[in-house]
Amino acid sequence: MNATLSLHDSSMTAEDIAELTGRLRHDIEQETELTARQVETAGGLGAKGDFVSIGQIALVALGSGGTVVTLLQVLKSYVERKPMLRIELEVPDGRKLKLEAEHLRPEQIEQTLQAVKQLWPESDSPSS
Repeated sequence: MNATLSLHDSSMTAEDIAELTGRLRHDIEQETELTARQVETAGGLGAKGDFVSIGQIALVALGSGGTVVTLLQVLKSYVERKPMLRIELEVPDGRKLKLEAEHLRPEQIEQTLQAVKQLWPESDSPSS
C-alpha cells in the first residue's frame, strides 16, 4: 500500500523543511522496509519539468511485517528532536492521520500504532 508523508513546522524555513525531509527519507529507507521518494508534481502551463513538493515523501510498503512499528520509531526520533513538528500520513483514498509530539509519547504509542494500522493495514502484514 502507498501513503504520502508530509512534514509541517511553522518555526522552520522552507529550506530547513526540505533538508529535514531529505534526512527523514534517507532514514526511512535505511531503517524500514519502505521505499521512500521525494514527491514530484507536474509543472503547470509553461513550466519546464516537474516540481519537487517540499516536505512530502511518497512511501511504498515492500510487504514485511513490523513496517508500521519501525516507521513509528523513526518518526518518533524526529518529533523528539523537533517537538513543533507535525507529521501527516495520507493514503490514496484520502484518509489522513496527523502525528504530533503528544501522539508519540510512551503512553500514546500503542494508541497511535493502532491508528496507523487502521489507516495503512496492509503495511504491517507479511507478504506472500
